[in-house]
Amino acid sequence: MAYYNNSTGHTETSLDIASIRSIAHATWGLTALIGIPANIFVLAAILYFRDMRTISNIYIFNLAVADLLFLCGIPIVIFGQENGDWALGPTMCKLYISGNAVSQFASAVFIAVLSFDRFLAVCRPMVSSAWRTTQAALALSASSWAMVILEMTPLLLFVKLITIATESNVSKRTCMLFVGSGDVLDFSSDVSANYLNEVEKNMLLSRRFFTCYTFALSYLLPLIAVWYFYVKIIAQMIKRRRQMYIKRTVTKKRTTKVTILGLAIVISYTHCWLPFWIVQWSIEMNILFNRSPYMLICVSHFAFALQYLNSAANPFLYVFLSDSFKKNVTKLLGRKNVETQKNLLKISCNNSTDTSRMLSTVNNPSANRSKQSAL
Repeated sequence: MAYYNNSTGHTETSLDIASIRSIAHATWGLTALIGIPANIFVLAAILYFRDMRTISNIYIFNLAVADLLFLCGIPIVIFGQENGDWALGPTMCKLYISGNAVSQFASAVFIAVLSFDRFLAVCRPMVSSAWRTTQAALALSASSWAMVILEMTPLLLFVKLITIATESNVSKRTCMLFVGSGDVLDFSSDVSANYLNEVEKNMLLSRRFFTCYTFALSYLLPLIAVWYFYVKIIAQMIKRRRQMYIKRTVTKKRTTKVTILGLAIVISYTHCWLPFWIVQWSIEMNILFNRSPYMLICVSHFAFALQYLNSAANPFLYVFLSDSFKKNVTKLLGRKNVETQKNLLKISCNNSTDTSRMLSTVNNPSANRSKQSAL
């Protein structure tokens, strides 16, 4: 989400806060080191193997793109918090917050689209078979990205780099969403009370608009959709389970595994993003953490860690719960092992041939005398 640099004013030692921040940054960094290559691996696998270019995997591909973009923002967050000041300029400020919001919203949208696709495949197989095609999946994916970018346009318009002047005459730059005029907020002792009230009013309005807007679009609405679809899917599978004949056992197992994959992604998304929104609404409602800013910092860093963990965990859900992924990865690794063995065998044969030639020359005196006479 947005990068805010607020002073909490609590009495706990700065050493404790620094320790919490260091642990959080190490955790975020480790998540990025694991999650970024993992999502790239998923993208490469879908592009490389023809039999993985299925309808569901088209949506998983787009979900991996969104997760990858979201994880790529971790170094920027760590740099901003460690530096204590936004030093990347106004353009990067707009790009970071807008891109971060787009990737977050896109991740939720494609989880919803994936659950809708599973709903059609399980509950409406005959009706949807005519238009559950590759072309339709690509068109829906492109439309989803366009919708996400369009709905996140207000962030691009109102996000700005704000310079905050404090009472100690120290100015800090903060990248934030601010609905108001100007790009300098003066909190020094020389300003009037009316000015401070106006600034605080604009900041509160901006924060609440940002929270409500992103909560509704990137969490609440997709969450309602995915759980609605999966309740329908589970009910249909329970109903159909006793009706399936033995000859359709393979089809039943395949449908069950694909559904479990989608359900695992949905559950992971629900629980990994819930703490973040609890923190956000606790701040808005001024409850839970109003007497303990130190606890707010701890829980906030933990909530951010769960966000990143969700984006890093999705590729492993694809690999471990998908037979197609496991089969193709095994095939790829086996092919590389065979190629390595062939190269080693070729090198060994070449070395053996060279050694045989040398020994033949040494053990053949007539050949040596012929070479000497020729010289």
